[in-house]
Amino acid sequence: MQAGRATRVSINLSRSPLGFFSGSTCRMSMFSLTVLFVEFRVLRRTTTHCL
Repeated sequence: MQAGRATRVSINLSRSPLGFFSGSTCRMSMFSLTVLFVEFRVLRRTTTHCL
């Protein structure tokens, strides 16, 4: 059994001045925060199997 993790952080422009998003799936979780048209996005990926 092998488990790997990868985290990616990206910064880009957004259309909305304020926003918040947090979602997760079986193998991926995402966190997004928008402040003053700048979006900070963190994408975390796990390759572990779901129980």
